[in-house]
Amino acid sequence: MENTILKINIITISISGVIMAAGGLVLYAIRDSIAPYMRFLLPVPPVGVAAYVFVFNMFAVYNGRLPASTFQTIREISLATLFSASIFLVFTLLLVLLVHFIMKWV
Repeated sequence: MENTILKINIITISISGVIMAAGGLVLYAIRDSIAPYMRFLLPVPPVGVAAYVFVFNMFAVYNGRLPASTFQTIREISLATLFSASIFLVFTLLLVLLVHFIMKWV
């Protein structure tokens, strides 16, 4: 099982790399159009890493398989998204306040 997971990890990383490279080329081609919105794109890579970790942890919890039903799979992904988005929101708000107060103080 461990050898299989290693193979799946390597293949997943390789395919993800190709997709990211293609996406990067597309973004580069339309860079003038997206320049004003770059701040919204910067959090995407860490979110992608978090999704990768979540997926492999979910498969580990379910012994290398998807949950028993589609509903359970959607529930797992939805709960992870809700928790992650909530933490992102709270952390961002706290960081905005912290930077705001530090800028006033300095």
